[in-house]
Amino acid sequence: MSLTSQAPHSCDYCQKITIDLGHKSISQLGCGIEEALTADRAGCPLFRAFLDSINTKVLLDSNSINRCKLNFAVRYEKENLPDFPATLVLIVSGTLNDGTKTVDIRGQSRLALWTSEDDSASVDITTRPYELDYASPTSVGFARSCIQSCQLDHEGCRRSAANIMARQGPDVIEPDSIPSRLLRLVSKDSVLHVKLIGECFPSTLQKEVVSRQGFAILSYCWGETQPMQLTHGNISDFEDGVPITQLPKSLRDAAWFTNEMGLNYLWIDALCILQDDVEDKIHEISRMELYYGQSTVTICAASASRCSEGFLMSREEDAGNYSIGPIQLRAKTSTGTFGYIQALDESDSFNMQRPAEPIALRGWTLQEALLSRRILIFSSRHLYFTCTVANASCGGLEPMLKPRVMTSFESRVVGVHTLSGLRDYPVRSVWDTIVREYTTRSLGVPADKLPAVSAMASNLIPMAKERGQNLVYLAGLMLDTSDADNYYWRTELLWAVSQMKNTCHVSDRSPSWSWSSVDGSVKTWGYAQPNGWSNTDGITLCEYGVELENEIAPFGTVKGGFVKIHARTRGLDTIAGFDYAFLTQRDYINDRVDTGRTVLALCPDTSEREEVVQRGIQGKQHVFFLELIPFNEKRPSPAGIIITQMPGVGSYVRVGMFEFQGRDNRETAAEMLARQTLFNDSPFQDVHII
Repeated sequence: MSLTSQAPHSCDYCQKITIDLGHKSISQLGCGIEEALTADRAGCPLFRAFLDSINTKVLLDSNSINRCKLNFAVRYEKENLPDFPATLVLIVSGTLNDGTKTVDIRGQSRLALWTSEDDSASVDITTRPYELDYASPTSVGFARSCIQSCQLDHEGCRRSAANIMARQGPDVIEPDSIPSRLLRLVSKDSVLHVKLIGECFPSTLQKEVVSRQGFAILSYCWGETQPMQLTHGNISDFEDGVPITQLPKSLRDAAWFTNEMGLNYLWIDALCILQDDVEDKIHEISRMELYYGQSTVTICAASASRCSEGFLMSREEDAGNYSIGPIQLRAKTSTGTFGYIQALDESDSFNMQRPAEPIALRGWTLQEALLSRRILIFSSRHLYFTCTVANASCGGLEPMLKPRVMTSFESRVVGVHTLSGLRDYPVRSVWDTIVREYTTRSLGVPADKLPAVSAMASNLIPMAKERGQNLVYLAGLMLDTSDADNYYWRTELLWAVSQMKNTCHVSDRSPSWSWSSVDGSVKTWGYAQPNGWSNTDGITLCEYGVELENEIAPFGTVKGGFVKIHARTRGLDTIAGFDYAFLTQRDYINDRVDTGRTVLALCPDTSEREEVVQRGIQGKQHVFFLELIPFNEKRPSPAGIIITQMPGVGSYVRVGMFEFQGRDNRETAAEMLARQTLFNDSPFQDVHII
């Protein structure tokens, strides 16, 4: 039977139990193993939970049951929110005499508790079942409460827009960070309208007012052609005000919910950026880090794959949310009255096993979340709030902002979270994490590969400078030119595709040495600088540069780029004596050709590039290894990129990467010698790669 908070389990066996909410004490149930097994066979999940806490295999033998003396008890533990909800501890204790000795049996498990708002037990238990109506007063009140609590209590969320890595900042929005245009929410004839104010409009944007009152911003999936967009041709319509009933459903929902929260201003890209003006698009995209970083709250339409879907519809409660229960139990309150509570265990409270929300599959929305300081997440299951330091859910077991203690669970929705705990890591590591996540997502327009993450990149560069690093951004790579040890610029070039068969080259003009030149998931080279690293190997980054599509967007689309590297090269047609293999599928769990052997792993970027590598091995095309990481006993090395010469131009293009992987067990002398000598007879030369 599927159990939910609306249809909890209840049976004669568990209804004999009354939980005393006024005392923290152990209550004996007065039943033994036979009654517990009978209740379990009758389908009672409470007694199933009791028995699951011990090894019941031996007890199922009838003779064993006769020699077993077990006591079943419960202990009520009061809530301590936001840290812990009220809990029911199930306790099993006793002995089993096997004829030769007496064995102690102990078992314990924990179930969380909640109750409904109108139940008498609500005086002791403040956790409620999840609110499933996102447009209800409860949902709106939850949003208001979370925002206000965060504004008052979280210094980490009051950061300066100029420094998203900082942990504190002003209480009000910086006037210079307010968008060029905003939608003002006004009521006309009892109908809510959106009226555009700011640049190009007679109604000026009073930045001081917005700075104090705040504004919301929408993060959503377009998913289709927007039926309502701001253009030079319809500016007058938005100047007069457009009824929200004329907007696509997700935009309409955002306007309605913003108004209900008490905010008067909203930013939506389709309605606040001139969609037929390239210069305006470039200018506004370059300011997105300010808009998302300084907004009062980001409304995340996580469950909608298209702008016409909306996100405020009521949800159906999913019985799959629970691994145990909900189980309805009778309770005596601290005031002496009686009511009912529900005991349960959530099967996947952080949604790690659920399919990704539509918004977590789109490229643009990654930076929108990371740059935000507060996010209301309207997921396909529940309404959640996350900020830079805490999480909460509308109903459920985290009804109040609960500070995070682990950065592995940044929010209750995978792929939707603020920069949060990543701030504690080096900027270069943060960027690697972003690249790995970003490249798993899709873009409606392939040419958006760099623009869709440009706001995040533009914010990290000054952060690195404040930490004493001189990071240079080149078409998606963060090259550390201040690296005295001459190591980390090399690792930026050592990205590899995760699924070669599913990867293709994009049609824009990104240089071949950048991951932005391919459409597919990318794995960055995650090996830190080894102890004893020497920068005397002679490998040097001599020159580099990119040609920008537009000078006002230094982190946006490029027309091309180059790197000039002084390094050793070796032709692929000379590796016949080495043990080599193609590695075309890789992730952070399966990243080796064979852990039981030393092998030269060849990782082409695409299927077409694999053919180039094959021709290089066969001597039918000039294809070379370019060494970036020399031999190191504790690293897959040597490592570098695979290049081939462009006909008639003297420049090279990347076609893949390689690494000489040592076996996990002790390498033989011959195997280690093969790695050590791969480039021994290879000359240094300047290689120009485009």
